[in-house]
Formats: sequence, C-alpha cells, structure tokens
Amino acid sequence: MKRQLTLVSLYGDKHRDLAALIAECQQLAFEAVGAAFTPYDIRQIHATIVGLERRGPAACNANFSKHRGEDVAMDFAGFLACLRACERIPFEVQLGGFARRDDPFTSRKAVPYERSFSVQGDKVVVMGWPVRGEPRSAPPAASAATRREAPIYPPTLDLIRRTAQRYGILHAYHRAQTDVDNDLFFRIGLVDPEAMTAPATRALEHRARQLMSARPPLVIGIRPEDIYVAAYEDERLPLSSTRTWSLADPGVTGDFVAGLA
Repeated sequence: MKRQLTLVSLYGDKHRDLAALIAECQQLAFEAVGAAFTPYDIRQIHATIVGLERRGPAACNANFSKHRGEDVAMDFAGFLACLRACERIPFEVQLGGFARRDDPFTSRKAVPYERSFSVQGDKVVVMGWPVRGEPRSAPPAASAATRREAPIYPPTLDLIRRTAQRYGILHAYHRAQTDVDNDLFFRIGLVDPEAMTAPATRALEHRARQLMSARPPLVIGIRPEDIYVAAYEDERLPLSSTRTWSLADPGVTGDFVAGLA
C-alpha cells in the first residue's frame, strides 16, 4: 500500500502540561459514553498544518483535485525552503483560557470558547489558536495568565496554509478562495455516533468547555523541530505504521519527500 503524506505538528511525546490537558478531556469523554469512546494514544495525537496527500501517477495534490478540480504538481523543495525561511515559524498557540464571551476573533463564526472542544461526527476535537502577547517568549508549554492582559491572535496558520498554494499544496479547509482556517486542532479520540445522542453531546461539550475555560491559558511553542513530514497508511497516524521526519532535519529535502512511498 502506498503511503500518504501530511505535514503535522506536535506528534510524538508531549510536554506534560499538554499531555495532562488531553488526558483530562479524554477522561471526560470516557465518563460521558464509556466504551463508546476510543481514546487515541497521546503520542499519536497531532495537529495538522497542511495535507500533502497525493493523487494519480504524477503525484498531484489531492486537495486541489478534489476541491478545485485541478491537477497541480506539488513543489516539495520550494515549500520546505519556504517553511524553513518563514518568519512566522516558530509561533505559539493558546489552548484553553477562553471565557464564554466575545473574543477578538471567531472560528467558523463561533467564539473560541465553543470551538475549544467539540464532538464532530465520530471525532472528539480539542482546538487552539496562534497567540502573541506579553511576555513575548515562553517555555514550550507554560501557564501564561499574563496573556489575558493584551493577547493578539495573528492569522499565522491561515497565512502558512495560504502560502502553501504557491507550491501546489491546497489546505483541505481552503476549498474556496475566500475560506479562512487559523485553527490548530487535535483529534483526541473517536466516539460511536450512535452513542452520542444530542443531549449527551451537549453535556460533554459543556463540561469540557468549562474545564478548558476555567484553567489558565496553556501556551505551546511550535518550532521547526516540532513540525514533521509524516508518511502514513492510516489517517489516525498510529505509531505502529506512521513514519515522521522533522522539518529541522536538513536531510528532509524535496527529493526525499517526493520519494516517500
């Protein structure tokens, strides 16, 4: 079977604060539906930056083909060079700490409080967004309550994903020219949709959103070494069948990525 490719962040071992947040949310899901919830191994949990999936013998970009009806060859060398020179990397992402109020941005017309945790079909999702504020730099994962004072939420991820189009790579949620996606989302497990009645879904989302809102913001630093080209057979990226290479590895060239199978 030919492997597919994607560009992800934070795959593998997690900082203890991020691992603790994920584990808490998984526990809430388990308490809500029991064995109908299948948690992911924390190490396989990841956040996709942009998909690099291929289609056809020419290895054209699958998303361009699917969503725009275009056969576009991907320029892996150009895209990797762009990422390594990009002034937007490294960047920081905030998870949690969003109160139930209007914020300076929305995600799919919803406030961050609502989008921070959700059940989407059979997927349980935790979400964060790029943040910039005082103090300017922080540890890879740290409580950053002072960011409540004057945080700025730049469109870092949306711009990185939009730039990818120059290299023949279309983000799955940039289907139309005007689409915006600045979300960094983590699938933390799967639920049996038949077990997720509307009341059960609302109750789980309410509890998890309250938990994430009540805690201080968790700020995660994403550096080149935290971004990976992943070759996978299963889109859940289980450890047993997924191989990854860091963006910080100079051996990860355009030819190397193009040759992955």
